Amino acid sequence: MAEQIHFGTADLDRQIPVTDSTLFRMASISKSVTTLGFMKLVDQHLISLDTSISAVLGYNVTNPLFPISKITPRMLLSHTSGIIDGSTYSDFLNATYNQNPMPNLSELLTPSGSFYTSDQFIMEPPGSWFNYSNINFIVVATLIEKVTGMRFDEFMRQEILIPMGISVSYNVNHIENLDNLAVLYRKSNGNRVAQANNYQGIQPVFGNLEGYIPGTNGGRFAPQGGLRISATDLSKIFQLLLNHGTHQTTQILSATAVEQMHNDQWTHNGSNGNNYYNLFNSRGLGIHRILNIPQADVVLTGSDAMFGHPGEAYGLVSDAYADTTRNLGLVFVANGCGVDYETNGESAFYTVEKQIFDALNPYADALNCDTLTFTAENNQTTEPRLFPNPVKDQLYISLSHSEAPVSFTLFDLYGQALLTGTTRGATTELSLGHFPAGLYLPVFDNNVGLVFRVWKL
Repeated sequence: MAEQIHFGTADLDRQIPVTDSTLFRMASISKSVTTLGFMKLVDQHLISLDTSISAVLGYNVTNPLFPISKITPRMLLSHTSGIIDGSTYSDFLNATYNQNPMPNLSELLTPSGSFYTSDQFIMEPPGSWFNYSNINFIVVATLIEKVTGMRFDEFMRQEILIPMGISVSYNVNHIENLDNLAVLYRKSNGNRVAQANNYQGIQPVFGNLEGYIPGTNGGRFAPQGGLRISATDLSKIFQLLLNHGTHQTTQILSATAVEQMHNDQWTHNGSNGNNYYNLFNSRGLGIHRILNIPQADVVLTGSDAMFGHPGEAYGLVSDAYADTTRNLGLVFVANGCGVDYETNGESAFYTVEKQIFDALNPYADALNCDTLTFTAENNQTTEPRLFPNPVKDQLYISLSHSEAPVSFTLFDLYGQALLTGTTRGATTELSLGHFPAGLYLPVFDNNVGLVFRVWKL
């Protein structure tokens, strides 16, 4: 069962609405998808997670404080390589996008390079310290190119996206209709200002791709954040991870590769990395492992095993997580949250993310529970029963342990109140034949009840 809700505006200037076909630049969730591509090569025995990246790249990449310690793809994918976004990273990235010819990655990672600085590395041995950084995945993409001889964007389309029926790409020029691409906005002085993807339906022309040699700089198509994809198609990616590497009847990755992505590669012990204000407490390969620490990394309260990634860039906020125990997941994306990125002390996630997670909790619980109990304001435990569920025409509400009247409101998934009333211990009958098919949420005296479905023939 899958539910989709889309609303809002993808392009304010041209008043193009968000639909289920809208493509978003998904920011750091792209890292999880990039990892799928790398693990495909591991499956094919073309590269190892524990080889030295220097041996593949063809030049020596070492932390200057630990010159004999090798750096491996496993470290890159888990952000424990010791390579970080140093003081010249932004300049290197700008040159990668705009300079012709674009710089070789060695210009950033080797002492003789024009963008090299010692602060590109942390003062800890490779493999010992977590520090989230984007440059790790530019290195990963360059390794993919070096091994395959293909440009990163083309490899990802051929090996991962197209076999899954996903026709979009890390390359905006692969998008046939740019009217489907959401503009990303930040709010400034009360106005939303376009930050990225404001192409006005016109394909951009890139001037530094002609003559590009794959394996010299895989960052051109932003493997760390540049995947343009719809929320619908992104959900297919995380269903792949739920289904042990299988999409429908096609085995995209081996179950072993997916398990390696999910496995614990690093967990915060208080003194082995920067956990970003309690957001990142455990990592797999290209995967954020949720530990459900209160007021920190909780996504869905009932999910003890959850894997995925958040995204944030140019005003966009996005999340994609899958619960491998309850076999459910969520994808959330907004092309501008309307306020500055902020937290409220209740979660390490941004407030807008926390609000979305809280709103989804009842639906996640409903998929896995037959009954729901809640404590009313008078501390009398009540067990609301809504039956049948799903319902076609008549819905019955029974609160068997409540003597006092209990008010109820039925909401749709847009938060609109559709029906209000009161009920006592006796069964109350409601006619819902006029409700459209979909999911609805009952609230009893300000307590959320069990979500129910209205279905039609």
